[in-house]
Amino acid sequence: MNRLESGYGFFKGQVGGGNGEANIVFALIERDSGEIGSVRTAGHGEIIYALLPQGDYFAVAFEDSNGDFVYQPGEPAVRIDDPMVSWFADLDIDDRVDIPGLPVQDIELSAHNVLADTLDLSLETLAATTNKTENFLRVITWDEPNFSPENVHLGMWQPGEFLREIGFGLYVLEEFEPSRNLIVAVHGISDTPRVFRELAAALPDDLQLLLFHYPSASSLEYTSYALSEILDEVVQRYDVAQIDVLAHSMGGLVSKGMIDQASPAVRDKLRLFISIASPFGGHAAASQGIKWAPVVAPVWWAMAPGSPYLQKIGSLDFSSGPRHHLFYTFAHERGGERREDDTVVTVESQLTESARSRATAIYPMADSHVSVMSNECTLRMVPAILADGTAAVTVPGC
Repeated sequence: MNRLESGYGFFKGQVGGGNGEANIVFALIERDSGEIGSVRTAGHGEIIYALLPQGDYFAVAFEDSNGDFVYQPGEPAVRIDDPMVSWFADLDIDDRVDIPGLPVQDIELSAHNVLADTLDLSLETLAATTNKTENFLRVITWDEPNFSPENVHLGMWQPGEFLREIGFGLYVLEEFEPSRNLIVAVHGISDTPRVFRELAAALPDDLQLLLFHYPSASSLEYTSYALSEILDEVVQRYDVAQIDVLAHSMGGLVSKGMIDQASPAVRDKLRLFISIASPFGGHAAASQGIKWAPVVAPVWWAMAPGSPYLQKIGSLDFSSGPRHHLFYTFAHERGGERREDDTVVTVESQLTESARSRATAIYPMADSHVSVMSNECTLRMVPAILADGTAAVTVPGC
């Protein structure tokens, strides 16, 4: 936290101007080295965030009229020589950044502005000249080194180091084919996408599985934004037909935050949201951490019951999609007596009134928090839901 507070800051901007007919390509570039600090595709009026290491940046943006992600003179553009970055060292943050309260930089495009330099932000060029696409749709195996226990620990207790060494990732297990329907898997706290390994083997072959990876201690506000941003890049750069979301544990909170922030382009593609053992009411241990720990992990602020983040995602309206299929878990005492938790999360937290009332279907699972991911009924029911998803499914024996 000391390293993050002394060496990082947030940029927050909003795009305006231009013709309003095409997507905006935006980048923050380090002035001396020319290194790209952040690159983003956004819609008009959309808020853009970037977590930046300390440096001297300028910003450029253009309306990508022909959809090639390369600036051509005549496309509405802007260069901002002194973008407004809220450096943590200058903020009284007390381990918590008030992201909604950060000042907003206006990014006003105009056809009268001409960028002096060539600006090629296509995936091919970014991959060849930067490391910004290193974790974007890279083909991996389940033995991916980024998923090691050491990196799980790094993401929970040294999130700044995780972001420097690894960064957010969206991985695939086979070459990306945008013509296939996508399913995005979102893991929980102190975990990796490996939690989906057995379930992945049960998924229909016609689905393309995308694995989202993130540092556990990162604030849910920013992690959910990172997921919405990376899915927006997928949708803007490829012709994607449909996206389903499969989440375990805290991944359900990340996913709901993503849905809340998703651009219209992403929201239109979202079909199903399947959550398994997700603490929609938060976790009491997070409140204890905030109260007693000498340093507060950013994620705990949002995980605390009653937090503004939980209230916000709790009010999310699913009436226009995606359809939410909610699995909740409870363990058994010896002799079959039902417990009101799954050894990690209470049933009460999984079944908040807002989650229950907005769910298309609810499925009780007599299993523990982690074991449910390899439960035979889970392995059969999730594919059955993916086959249609418009109503509750029943599977014999489950």
